[in-house]
Amino acid sequence: MYPAKHYQASEKNITHYHDIIESNPLATLIFSHGSEIDVSHIPCHFSLKTTNTNTQQLVRSTLTAHVSNLHPLAELLQHSPTVALQLVFHGDDAYISPRDVPKQHSRAQSVPTWNYAKVHVSGTAHEIKDIDDKYQYMAASTAYFEQRLSKNNMNQPWSIEEAPAIAIQKMLNAITIFSITITHLEGRFKLSQNKSKAVQKEIAEQLTTRGVEELGQLMLAL
Repeated sequence: MYPAKHYQASEKNITHYHDIIESNPLATLIFSHGSEIDVSHIPCHFSLKTTNTNTQQLVRSTLTAHVSNLHPLAELLQHSPTVALQLVFHGDDAYISPRDVPKQHSRAQSVPTWNYAKVHVSGTAHEIKDIDDKYQYMAASTAYFEQRLSKNNMNQPWSIEEAPAIAIQKMLNAITIFSITITHLEGRFKLSQNKSKAVQKEIAEQLTTRGVEELGQLMLAL
């Protein structure tokens, strides 16, 4: 069995899956293209839905993304209503040294290893072709990422409406926008789960000291 069972995060941790996707939107995209396996990197986010109060909420069963029309996935979507693909979202990772635990626990961590938190998504992509829908996607996607940026930035979020209409038209004509229906969501969390809680806590504290706080916090949360 791979990964080992204690590294396979369970469905009860789905909130952590969502957090990793939202915090690390640049995904590794993997799909079959003829006899080749294509690997590239694209930003994705959960779909946005407008509620009756004109506010937006995330729909966590669907992701949205786009690629250049020159991308192999764009070519596949032109000839097929759906394309099966996989995405890997990369949470924190860190080298773990035997020095990260005190001498009394040295037998538990006697050799180096590597801890990480990743989320694997399997899904089917469907192209968004209507020009109005494409515009709405880009407007929503831009607003989503600009709002995230503005949390740590004093500048006002940039709006797609600020761009010249001809620039937006050229952009929409040059990209393929698609939604991804999630069929399977799986966490690959290697967080020293095969060690005692005391050793996990010591490693988590060392990670926090080294600035890998999110990974340390995740170790303590699971």
